[in-house]
Parts: sequence; C-alpha cells; structure tokens
Amino acid sequence: MKKNILLFILMLFLCGVVFLMQGIHISSFKTPYFSLENLYFKLEKKFILRLESLHINTSRQTDSSTEELETFFQNANYIKIFFKELIFDKISYENNMFTLTYFGDKFTLDSDYVTLIATFDDAKTKVDELLLKDFDFRFNGDINIDVSKQNFDLNGSISSFDINANISARLNKRILDFEISDARAASIDDFMDSLAKNIDLDEEIKKWIHVYIKAKNYEIYSFKGSIDIKSKKINRLDGLAHASDASLFLSPSLKGVLFKSIDIKLANDSLNFTLNEPSFEGKSLEGSKVAITNITGGNSHIIIDLSSNEISLDDAKPILTNYDIDLGLLGSSAPTTITLRLDISLKPFDVRADGNFAFNTKSPLRIGEASFYSTILDLDLNGTVLNFKKANLSSDFLDIDFVGELDLSSDKGTLDTHIKRLDLEGNLLNIKNIKTTAKLDLAKDFELSIADFDFVGNFSGKKRLSINNLSKVIQYSPLLSELNATAGSFKLDGDDFTNFGGAFELFFNFGLKDQNQNPYNHDIFTFLVAKEGFNLTSRSGNILAKNSKTGKLEVFVNNIIIPINQQAASKESKTNITYIGKNSSLSLSDFNRTLNFKAFRADFGEGLDFTGDYGNGQLNVVLKPNHLKINGTNLPDTSINDFLGGKFISHGGFDIKLEGRDFKDFTATINAKDTYFLGLKAQQNLLAFLDSIPSLIIFKVNDFTKKGFEAKTAQAQLKKQGDLLQIDALAIKGSNADIYGTGGINTDNKDIKMQLELHLLKTASSVIANIPIINHILLGENQAASTLIEVSGTYDDPKYTSTVAVDILSTPFNIIKNTLSLPANLFK
Repeated sequence: MKKNILLFILMLFLCGVVFLMQGIHISSFKTPYFSLENLYFKLEKKFILRLESLHINTSRQTDSSTEELETFFQNANYIKIFFKELIFDKISYENNMFTLTYFGDKFTLDSDYVTLIATFDDAKTKVDELLLKDFDFRFNGDINIDVSKQNFDLNGSISSFDINANISARLNKRILDFEISDARAASIDDFMDSLAKNIDLDEEIKKWIHVYIKAKNYEIYSFKGSIDIKSKKINRLDGLAHASDASLFLSPSLKGVLFKSIDIKLANDSLNFTLNEPSFEGKSLEGSKVAITNITGGNSHIIIDLSSNEISLDDAKPILTNYDIDLGLLGSSAPTTITLRLDISLKPFDVRADGNFAFNTKSPLRIGEASFYSTILDLDLNGTVLNFKKANLSSDFLDIDFVGELDLSSDKGTLDTHIKRLDLEGNLLNIKNIKTTAKLDLAKDFELSIADFDFVGNFSGKKRLSINNLSKVIQYSPLLSELNATAGSFKLDGDDFTNFGGAFELFFNFGLKDQNQNPYNHDIFTFLVAKEGFNLTSRSGNILAKNSKTGKLEVFVNNIIIPINQQAASKESKTNITYIGKNSSLSLSDFNRTLNFKAFRADFGEGLDFTGDYGNGQLNVVLKPNHLKINGTNLPDTSINDFLGGKFISHGGFDIKLEGRDFKDFTATINAKDTYFLGLKAQQNLLAFLDSIPSLIIFKVNDFTKKGFEAKTAQAQLKKQGDLLQIDALAIKGSNADIYGTGGINTDNKDIKMQLELHLLKTASSVIANIPIINHILLGENQAASTLIEVSGTYDDPKYTSTVAVDILSTPFNIIKNTLSLPANLFK
C-alpha cells in the first residue's frame, strides 16, 4: 500500500516537471485575495515567469523608497539564483503599483517610490540608474551591491529637489552611512518636507530649519549621517553649510530678522545657526544666533539668542508676546542694550525667556499709557521674574530710583524706592529724598501702593490716586502745610497727570474764623487740575482757589477772618499764594486787632504784598525779609479805630506812609483831615484835672466840643529804632487851637519823655469840658496864648511839669496818671 502511494506521488511530480518544462499558461485566475491575467511559467534549468497583470487585494507595507530598496536587496539574490527571466508588466496593490523585469542579468524596477536599473555581475550588482521618487533623488554614478551580504557602496552625484551634490554612501544591512558634499540649492523647502516624512523629524524642528529660517543660495559643504533605515532612527548627523540673503521669522505676524548670510553647523545632535550682520526693523542684532538641540532626541529645544544695542523694548515686546511672555506695561522706544535668550522646549511645548535690558542715557519710558522718561535702566528677565537691578522713572513731576522684582506670573512685585522728587500741580505734593517701599500690581492696570504714605495709585488708563490718611503726607504738601492741615483724605481721577480732578476732606488749623468768630477748621473740597491751571471749590462756599495766568495760586475767601503776623507774612511762601477777600477781615496777631475790609488782595510770594479796599480809601502793606512798607490813602475812621481797638476818632480821612526793615525799625508819616479825636474816659479825667487848677479855667476853645477835639489837619512824623519810638513832630491844627509835640517812648520799659505845646488862637466859652488827651497829650496853661507841658516817667506812672508849676503841683496825682495812661496804646 505504501509502495503504491509513493509511486503515485512520484508520477505526479514527474508530470509536474514535464508540464513546467513544456510551460504553463493561465489566461486569468481570480480568488478573494488576488487576481491575475496571462500568467506564463516555465522551467529551463531556472524559472521563466511572465505575468501581464497581478492585483493583490491588500495594502503594500512598503511606503517609502528606502524600504523598497531594502526589499530589493533582500530578494535580489533569490531572483538571480532561481530565475532566468522575470517579467511583471503590472503588479498592483490597493496603495501601490510597480513593474519589474529581469532578463540577461539586467534588472529593472519601476514603482511609485523607486526607479532602478541594475546589472548583476557575479556576486555583486551594479546600478546603472537610481531614482528615489519620494526624495526626488536621482543618482548618477556607481553603486556596487553585494546581494549576499545585503549591503552596497555608492559614489557619484545626486540631484534632489533642486539640490545638486556629490554623494558617497554605504548600506550595511540596515545601517545607511552617507556623506553629501559640495551641494548647492536655491531652496531646501521640498527636500526638508520629504526628509521629515522619512526620518520622523519633528515638525517644529523642520519648520525652524527651512520655514522660520529662510535663505537663498544654500551651499552645503558637507552633510554626513548614519541612519537605521528600518527603524528610521538617526544615529549621527554632522554638517556644515552656508546660505545668503537669509531671514528669521519668529511668527507670521512679526517682521523677519534679516541677515546678510547664515553659517550652519550640525554636530552633536545640535544644529547651530550663526547669523551674519543680522538686523530687525533696520536695527543691528549683531551677536545673535539660533540653535536646535537634541534634534533626534526626545528633549528637543530651540535656543534663540538675540543681542542688540539698537532695538528698543517696544521692538522686543512683540517677540516675547509671541511666546506668551509679557513685560507687563513697561515700554520704551529708545535704543536699548538687549541680550535675550528664548529657550523653547518642543515636547511638551514651553518657553522660558532670560535676558537683560539696559540703557544709561535719558530715554522715554512708558508704564501702560503713562509716559515718563528714565535716566537709567538695568533690567533682568529671569523666566517669569523681572528683576529691576537699577532703574529710574522721571517726568516733569517725578524722579524716582528703584530696585526690586516683579513676578510676571502673578503680576505683583515689590520695589525699594528712592523718591528724589515727586511734585503734583498746584503744590499738592512735593516729596524729596525719601526712601520707602512700593508694591506693584499689574493685574490692576499698574497699581502702585506705598504704605508709608497710605497711598494707592493707578497709572495706566484712567489715573487714580488716593490717600486715606493725609496726616502721613501733609509734611510733603506745601499747600496743605501752608493751610496748617492736620488730617483728612484725598482722591484723584484723571486722564493723565496734567489733567485730573478729585476731592479731599481736610481738617486744618490755620486760625481761620467765620464772621461769627467761630473756628473754620474743616471742609470738603473738590478740585480740577489742567495744564492751564488749577481750580478748587469748598462745599461751604467759604473758599475757592485757582491758578492765575502768572502761575500764582489765587485763593478767594468769603466771610472769613484770616490771621496774619509779621514773622509769617514776611517769609517767602513756597506756594506763591494770593488771597482775594470779599467781606472778610484780617486778624493782626501782633497787635491783637482785626481789620475789616470791603475787599482785599494779599499776595504771598517772596513775602506779603497786601492791598485792602475801604471803598474810597486803600491800604497797601509790603512785607519782605528786611523790608516793610505801608501806604494808606484816605483811610476811614473805622480802619483807625479797628487798629487801635476802640473808638478814638470820628469822621475824616487818614493817610499813612511807613517804610523800614520791620516794625522795630521804620520811619512813618501820618496825616489826617477833618476829624475828631475822641477819648471819653480821658476827657472826663482831663476835665477833672483842669477843674482842679483855677489858672486853667480860662481855656474856652470852640474846637473842644461834645464830638471831641475837632482837627482840620493833623500830622505826625515817627521814627522807631529797636525799642525807642521817636516822635519827631506832632501837629494837630483846629479852628481855634493847635497842638504840637515832640519826644519819645521806650516800648520796652515804657519810659516817656515828651514836650507838648497848646496854642490858642482865640478864647471861647464853655470849652474846658471837651478837651481830650491825644497820644499822651496833656494841655494846660494859666491864661496865656500857649501852654508848655513836659511829660516824663512811664506811661504806667507818668510825671509832668509845666510853666504854671504851682497849679500843676496842686493837681491830684491819679488824675494825671489816668489821663496819660489811657492813650498809651497809640504809641505801641
């Protein structure tokens, strides 16, 4: 049985051999897996296989020229051993199609990926033509293929996507070592697209090589590498290249960095770009470079080093913003020394920026929409931290040095500041040479807070400042100091710091009173400040203020009593204030007197220049350091009585001229006309005095009436030096009597030494009861045309002598004392 089976198998085999030797032809054949047409198969020592068409219902695994070449090398030896002739007119897969011919040791392959014409020579294969279509790679030269060892050696020239170069390569099993030299190309775009697909090059790295960095006229001096064509793993890549007319595009929205040429070096898995004569917006970036590290590794980085002495912060900010790095509200158009490194990690994508921005000349600097300038800036960027190593912020109202850090991730920072100057319009604030700590919050549009001043300010967009406790800054506000402010709060709003407004509540101790003598020491004020001036209004209506065209601060007061003293008034005012009063008064602290004016104007600048209006009369006072001048014309009796603190005159008009260093050193002339000198108590005492001296009963002069002593004119010439008030001349002329005097008063020890004379022009009846005492004037004579009286002692304890010695000595002492004491204040 077994012998019969073996015989049957042998007969079948012999029949098959006979059929093969005769040749087998199949016109068509179809299965679920493949279909074929016109198959011819014959055995003549080696096989002859001809096939017109073969379609395989599956996708071919080979999807690149390198894989297809590898398949050829793996199977070429079998083709040579088993086949005499092999002709495939068309073999198709669902994703590929190729033709293959082997006849007379000539091998031809044409597929979607490869065109190959080769000749088998013993154990080696010589390639006559090779085209790798996915690389647009055309080789001209010699290729020796050792099929048995599955390797080849290649030497020749290539062209690929407009790249022309010399090439040498060796494939040993699956490792391809190659070197490309003397390559030239106008563009490498197509080549890099193809290379990236076939060696799994990171898309971002590919873009940096030929998309973000664009050039013309590439020259590849050498390009060496070792690649595992099976795994597509790059074992090694080295190269040197040069390109001209290059540019670096960091973003489609940014203008490119231009450079005359670029040197490219590939080594140690890093691609380094040296930029020659780089510029950005026409500004030099000399020293800038780009590198790609770990090209084939899993931790690839793009390193961009930018360096310049010409670009500005404004130029650098869009570059940083492109990578979500924001310098906050800081900006400048000035040339800046910049070193900036962008370290871009590709997987995962992350960007770190480090650098330095510096200038040391006066340059514009913006914070948000607020414009300043800076005399120095030394700023480090460490990732998300801005480190102000040295910085200055200045403007027409500001000069601040500061150091500190700003965390860009939280938009918060702390600065140690030296406020060299901070002036706000209208003398609202004047800070000089103060060191303090400031807090920054950029999340709130550049909010700056200074705890030492209880200050919060917003300097971006709409400007806002607030001080909740003014007591912390009063010493730095000339205006508030002049007003003797003690407490309050302050708020400011504006488009900028030349046009703003606000309100503040103020407690002050300026000694002001209302017309009811109640203290005026609290009010709420609103204000507006513009480039052309300053306006302030009080809620009470008592005070309005504005800047005049000359720059003075004009303060309008209404129904207010203003205190004033010589020491304060003669000082130079920091605020250059003018007070304009209406229905207001001046309280003279030095004399304990109050002067009421219909209107007045008081200019405080280098001192005091005061003009008071009495209707038809006017008083002008100028007080400066070592200078005093007073001019009064047609002053009413009320002004004199206000100053003397009582009713001593009635009717008439008065002129005064006074000039000197101060109220202790001056000369003065006082003129009066058509007035009455009064003195009710003095008058009664004088009547009692005259009644006690019979020899004086005859003084009966019409000028002494119930209204007082009527004076047609009166004049006094005074001189004060230190404590001595010298009365050089005193002349009072009435209708029927004249009074003359001279002498002096020591205002320190109250000593008096005066000589008085009464001239009678004619006698009259019943006049004795109306004789007053004016400025220590004592009258009396025994029935004579004139009477002389000498006054001595003090005005607290006066002594007198007269030509009528007996009558005077009989006069009661206290009456004379009282009579002399009452007008003593006239000489103060």
